Amino acid sequence: MKKTLSIALASTLLLSLGTLSNGAYASESGQTFPTSTSFSNTATSIFEEKIVVKLKQQAFLPSKEGKLQLQQEVSPLSAVPELSFDPLISQQFLPSSNKGIAASHFASVFDRYYYSKIPAGADVEQLLQKLRSLSLVEEAYLSKKPELANTPFPNTTPVLPDNDPRFSLQSYAQAAPLGINAPYAWQFEGGDGKGTKWADVEWDWALNHEDLATHNIQLLPGGINDGGASHGTAVLGVVSAVDNAIGNIGLANKATPIVSSLVRSGGAAEAILAATQVLSPGDVILLEIHINYGGPWLPIETQSAEFDAIQYATSLGIVVVEAGANGGADLDQYKHWDNKYIYNRDLPDFKDSGAILVGAGSSTAPHYRLGFSSHGNRIDAFGIGENVATLSSTSSASTTGYTDYFNGTSSASPVVVGAILQLQGIAKAKFGEPYSPAEIRRILRWLPFNTPTSDIANDRIGTLPNLQQIITNLPTPGAVPNDTVAPLAPTNLVVSTTTDTVSLNWTASTDNVGLIGYDIYVNNDPFAKARSTSNSATISGLTSGSYTFTVKARDGFSNLSAASNSETVQVDPCPIPWSASSTYVQDIVSYNGVKYQAKWWTQNERPDLKSGPNDVWTVLGPC
Repeated sequence: MKKTLSIALASTLLLSLGTLSNGAYASESGQTFPTSTSFSNTATSIFEEKIVVKLKQQAFLPSKEGKLQLQQEVSPLSAVPELSFDPLISQQFLPSSNKGIAASHFASVFDRYYYSKIPAGADVEQLLQKLRSLSLVEEAYLSKKPELANTPFPNTTPVLPDNDPRFSLQSYAQAAPLGINAPYAWQFEGGDGKGTKWADVEWDWALNHEDLATHNIQLLPGGINDGGASHGTAVLGVVSAVDNAIGNIGLANKATPIVSSLVRSGGAAEAILAATQVLSPGDVILLEIHINYGGPWLPIETQSAEFDAIQYATSLGIVVVEAGANGGADLDQYKHWDNKYIYNRDLPDFKDSGAILVGAGSSTAPHYRLGFSSHGNRIDAFGIGENVATLSSTSSASTTGYTDYFNGTSSASPVVVGAILQLQGIAKAKFGEPYSPAEIRRILRWLPFNTPTSDIANDRIGTLPNLQQIITNLPTPGAVPNDTVAPLAPTNLVVSTTTDTVSLNWTASTDNVGLIGYDIYVNNDPFAKARSTSNSATISGLTSGSYTFTVKARDGFSNLSAASNSETVQVDPCPIPWSASSTYVQDIVSYNGVKYQAKWWTQNERPDLKSGPNDVWTVLGPC
């Protein structure tokens, strides 16, 4: 446990810090961040600006353990009660004193450093001057967030998009918020996908298309390339159209494309396994297929063999990207044939193949979920699902053809694949190794560095990759932080009702990385009744009854907060409004928000005017 250095030192305090087991710094919220990465968020306290103080040696006496012990009578920081100080260096990272006399002299200095958060609205310069005036303070300064001293290496094989005549139509490649900002990545070595490979798993392709032929694309053994080929050719075009001044330009145009046909005895599962035999860790498999069992279209991993094949591929370090499907399904509520909710991260039946599931967003910004796109907390990221300009064909023998209207999660998924290959190419060039599948998924879910939809809480398709933000904050492979810290619980939930409508308001939550929004639960149902990006919501269409509401906050990694306080309301909706032309016999109607019941046959007798003791209508009360 970390011991806080009290300003009013009541007794002699041996300064020490507990040790974190994973060699990482801990934020105030409890989230750990590896020490070798700069992939962070300004909301994380370890990178906040802070006041650092170095005390003089005279402020301490040696303890029996050989550490420095603050003298009780000194209390050197008590003159600044606005600040609360902790040791700057964790005990885990303090240099050992048994490295020799010279090293021991330099090692002991780190015991004398303390830091304090900066109070809101504080005059930092005044606080520093006050600290510097203390006789036992050696130094006091403002510690700033460190930044990377260098960026990825310049690209040795520059990409020239301006001479590809259709590049201006490729809005998905443009700067955020419209696209993923592929040209930003192209500046850097590997940012064009150089040094990476990817395999497209589907039906057929026009491999000799004028914008693909230079790649000499390999068709993996066991599958057949035979058909219209327009779909597969369009997918290849988004990622791999050659930089050749002919038509389009692929997002990762120097990555090596491979195709693996599912027209084989083992179907898609075998096509995935075939791809694993020629790909390396960091490479990508794209699954451009979905399935249907008489309901909405679903991701291919709904089938067990494909799920296991995907898990195997990701265990090898191969990134698998999977179209989330075009059935408009709420995957949170999809019940598998074994009655398990396999796609809902909130429930114990959740199964994680390791694939990155992709939803479809609009081509215009601010983006929104397209109605056909699957959605839910299992979807990791979205691409552009309409009006994608790419290649086309009429058969596998076609050598020309283009389209401006490639749509669906089919067009969204290769946009995400392109971004991943660009990042993997840069990682290989800069660090000598790619990101793992789990790290790529974390990067795509890191809210501060990607583009959300306009209603991210209700859209539930994740974010669109923003390569400029990711590369500017580029993490080191093997040290991409994972967010397992849930948001703080919402507080002060207040619920009010009028007729069949319930209005909810609550105090906003905070999160160490970023909030998606809030899930609203009713009567302990495990599925959210409604969602909101703000700290208020309205729910309509409720039937008569008692309703107990709670609210939970959700972050970009789908961590859910504890529940807010619960509030119960009685809903008694108004019945059908009274009509002068209708006939009533003991019927209940509403008029101006009040319920009335007919005592006997009546027509064209207004309830508010005919509701006395001897009149036809009885007042039942407000709705």
